[in-house]
Order: sequence, then structure tokens, then C-alpha cells
Amino acid sequence: MRVAVTGAGGFAGGHIARHLKSAGVDVTAVVRSVRPDTSVSLAHVDVQQADLASGITFSAPVNALVHCAAEIPARCPDPDQMYAANVDAARNVFSAALDAGATHIIFCSSMSAFGTISADLVTPQTPVSAPDSYGRSKLAGEAMLDEIVATRPDVGSVSLRLPGIVGPGSHDNFLSAAAGRMLAGDVVNARNPDAPFNNILPVANLARFVEHLVTHPLQGHTRLTLAARQPAPIRQILAEIQAGAGTNVPVEFGPGGHSFLVSSKDACKLGYQPPHALQAARQFGQDCRDFKDL
Repeated sequence: MRVAVTGAGGFAGGHIARHLKSAGVDVTAVVRSVRPDTSVSLAHVDVQQADLASGITFSAPVNALVHCAAEIPARCPDPDQMYAANVDAARNVFSAALDAGATHIIFCSSMSAFGTISADLVTPQTPVSAPDSYGRSKLAGEAMLDEIVATRPDVGSVSLRLPGIVGPGSHDNFLSAAAGRMLAGDVVNARNPDAPFNNILPVANLARFVEHLVTHPLQGHTRLTLAARQPAPIRQILAEIQAGAGTNVPVEFGPGGHSFLVSSKDACKLGYQPPHALQAARQFGQDCRDFKDL
């Protein structure tokens, strides 16, 4: 089988593309631009360059699409431009994948799709409340998949409302920023030290779950939330990252807002294997240390 992975030049997409290739899957890695290190980071993978917001056509049939590419606020501070780019990219790549024969579409959505969260436990059914432009762009992509499966019973899709994805080279989430500060010897600032926390997803676990999804039958469009099992207080999570990274920087806790846990119950029914929160945190710290030493 052949799987197209967008955003393969980035953190999550690159890990997923490499994992699928190592699992014996033929991969088309879609990147916005080819960099000097692309031939190394995506070795033995077919690379296709495309600006998804402008359009794409796959040159060979594909069985499945994993759509990871997205503009994020850190790279695109104009909210209207970011929203338009993400919506256009989703529309174009979904259409191209269907034209190329895809029957599976995995969409990397985000917890941002929920907007302001007031629930104590977030599930796929948690109501949406005032999402920002990034979250609304993810909701628009999910809505497109609702429309696709309504008219194409041969197509199954999953939207993964992802939490903080961590691993060597991860960025743009709280735990990745905290690990970076630890390795730099800087103070880490956090909130709610004793609140239970499981909002951590190692990229290796995500890649394995994506492999499972694209190689098993899917029906309709399913929204899923993913996180770790065995929640632990955030102070313990950060302590485990420090232990793995071999650092000992001060962690300062201030007054916090609302804390919540994330349910993986529905995802587990489809084959997701959640990591243990503290074990994932320590491994993440070790990966960050090793990545820095490369």
C-alpha cells in the first residue's frame, strides 16, 4: 500500500513518514520545500514538493492520506491568513487524495478545536467554545471530512484532536518549551503544580497509532482525543522530564487557570495504546538530552 503524508518536512509528519516506511509501507512524503537535509531526514521515501494551499496532484495512486501539514500561530501570526491557508490546504489535499484513490484519511486536528475548555475531562464529545482561528481552521477540515464520508461510503476518516506531541525536536507546546528551558539552564514557569496531568503524547505512540489506522478498515468519520494513561501532578511530570534530561533547573509555580484531563477511551477502541504519563515524561527528557548532544 502507499500512504501520502503531508507536513513530512516537519516534526510529526516527518516521524510518521519515517515510521511508516520502516513498517514496510510505501510513502509519499509531501513537503513545502526541499531543504539540504531532506534527502537524509526522508531517506528512501518518495518526496513530493507542493504548496498545499495552492493545490496538489498526486502523481501515483495512494491508499491513504495522513494530513499533518498546517500553518500555526508561531509561524503565521496573521489569524485570517492562517485560517485561509489551512482551510485551502485541507480542501485541496483531501480532493487530491480522493482523486488518487485514497480510502483512508487521517487528519491531524488539534485540542485547539475545542476552544475554551471548562470540562474536567475532555472527550471527543466535549462542546466547542469560542475556538481561535487555528482551532476554527481545524474544525473546518473536520467538517469537510463529514461531507466526504456522507457521499463516499467507501471512504473512512479519523480526526485526531491532538494534545502536546513530544519527542526529539518537538516544539510549540508547553512541555517542549519546558524541556528546552531545562536544557538551557533557565527557570521553568508552570501552573497548577498538584493538578493531575496527562496531556502528553510521544510522537512514537502517535506514529504507531497512525500505522494501525491506515492498515485497518475505517468507516465514517470519527473524532478522537489522545493522551497518556495514569495521570500525574504536573510537578511530577516536570520532575521526570528533568530526570531524563539530567538537569536540575528551578521550577516556579504560579496561580493557574482551569486544568483538565484528556480521555483516550474512544481511541483505545480503535487500537490506540496510551503511554504511561510519567514514563513518557522521563523518556521525553532523555530524548531531548540525546537530541541536543547530536
